[in-house]
Amino acid sequence: MKVSIITINYNNLEGLKQTCQSIQQQTFRDWEWLVIDGGSTEGDRAFIEAHQDLMAYWCSEKDRGVYNAQNKGIAHATGDYMIFMNSGDTFYAPTVLEQVFSQPREADVLYGDWMLQFPDGNEELRQAPRTFSLYFICRDNICHQAMFIKNALMKQSPYDESYRLYADWAKWIELALKGCTFQYVPVTVCRFLVGGMSCVMDDRLWAERNRLDTDAIPPAMMETLHIMDRFTKMHPLALEADDLIKKKKIYKKLIHTAIRIIHLLDR
Repeated sequence: MKVSIITINYNNLEGLKQTCQSIQQQTFRDWEWLVIDGGSTEGDRAFIEAHQDLMAYWCSEKDRGVYNAQNKGIAHATGDYMIFMNSGDTFYAPTVLEQVFSQPREADVLYGDWMLQFPDGNEELRQAPRTFSLYFICRDNICHQAMFIKNALMKQSPYDESYRLYADWAKWIELALKGCTFQYVPVTVCRFLVGGMSCVMDDRLWAERNRLDTDAIPPAMMETLHIMDRFTKMHPLALEADDLIKKKKIYKKLIHTAIRIIHLLDR
């Protein structure tokens, strides 16, 4: 099972070197590496040219943002699954790909845990949900670098480039609403460098987060989520309700049922 590793980079030579070393160390060898550089001017292109024998594809040119660069990688990827490992991000261990693909995989999206790496050198393990739910992904995200997505899905529908920060999150919601399968793999997949645009709490981030609620999630589903936000704090049956949403799409019936339950609990 071939894996496409897509790395986007811009003026981050040291980070690119770390990512390159991490990929080369993988014991699983059926991978291809695609490097999409945004026209770096600080020695990155020279490094890429010197190591192009490791790459199935590379380019160094201006792009229109992170997801435009990632879509370029998607267009040239030929693996069964793809993973986005940006410059500076690394696989947690040399055996990660071997652990993930030591057995046949059929799920549309595979995901695992990730290690946050802070600028001061400290690390913090983040664990992904063992059971994927539509409710979870509408309320929280999974680290992009800890996910393997089937090539055919991304080729069919690449990232929405009108998002500058959360196109990946919008994609997971889209796939979940389509009924695509998500499988947790008990592996710490990557070290993810804390920082960058998605970690800056400014107006752009909040605007995109609000856009997820209005554009990526259907209105009926959004109403159900609001009810479940309240219901989850009161009763564990909310998880079962979420499963009904995902499998049967009984939005209207569930809304009415949840409202009746909340009225009873409020008495």
